[in-house]
Amino acid sequence: MRILLPLCAALLGILGCGGGGRGTAAPTPPSRTVTFTAFLDENRNGALEDFERTRIPGVDISFGAASGRTAPSTGEAAMSVLLAGQTLSVSPSSLPPYYRAPDISVVAPPSTGSLNVPITLPVGPGATPGVYLAFGDSITDGQAGVGDGQGYTGQLERMLSAHYGFAKVINDGIDSSSSERGDSRIASSLASGRPAFTLILYGTNDWSDPRCGQPPCFTIASLRSIVQKVKAAGGFAFVSTLLMTNLGDDFRASPQRNAWIVAQNGFIRQMAAEEGVVLVDLYAAFERSPLAWSELFADYIHPSAAGYTLMAQTWFEAITARSRPTS
Repeated sequence: MRILLPLCAALLGILGCGGGGRGTAAPTPPSRTVTFTAFLDENRNGALEDFERTRIPGVDISFGAASGRTAPSTGEAAMSVLLAGQTLSVSPSSLPPYYRAPDISVVAPPSTGSLNVPITLPVGPGATPGVYLAFGDSITDGQAGVGDGQGYTGQLERMLSAHYGFAKVINDGIDSSSSERGDSRIASSLASGRPAFTLILYGTNDWSDPRCGQPPCFTIASLRSIVQKVKAAGGFAFVSTLLMTNLGDDFRASPQRNAWIVAQNGFIRQMAAEEGVVLVDLYAAFERSPLAWSELFADYIHPSAAGYTLMAQTWFEAITARSRPTS
């Protein structure tokens, strides 16, 4: 005993030998792998309800010293964390356009089960999360015998459903309609579809109106009015540039018309910036494509199956993009 006691005294400050003392370290909290689930909190109560089916992929979540990014469809990220109260935060720049991160808070993870992370979308009472209104003319409507006959909308719905876990895309394209007609019918379309997001592609047919020889004519005023009505209904707008015409297909495609489209697109980009909405540059996507225009179009103006696939992909990328400004 006389030998062991001096040794214990010498080690007391290092190992806490012999009971309490200055060297006693606080026990380390236990840890486990916790699954964090980023979900769309539709009623904004912070709890994951059975009817809330939308998950948010690509979200950068930090919890104490741990961090992770949520996966497609499930919106889940598994992280090894201490079972103690720590700071939970979501990077706003990792969210898609218009979505909002929860407030930074100190949260204690559960000893079992997952930890749900509420992401909100500040829609009004007239809008339904997960519903998208594809609003335009025959380019939106699609053509029988081209692809699946649904324009870009069927493909986009499948892509969004795989990404978010749930999505409904309403095809509201009216053949041969102008942007003025779009403005006249948008209110009824919003009332019946109740979309959270409206995907606007209008103005192509304005070229044929004698009043519209010089951009912006009535096109930009009509598009601005459509955007403002979407906002007033509590939803969010995505506005596309106009596609070029397929030169060489027939007389209705011309360099003059394409020059008009280029000028009009400049006004569309400006209007979208002024209204604080997301611009979807379909024109640029077709320009960048390695496919020839003859492969991207079924005729002088309507996309081919390959063109509609490119449209769906471009809309999808804009809707799900990270680090986009919100209004």
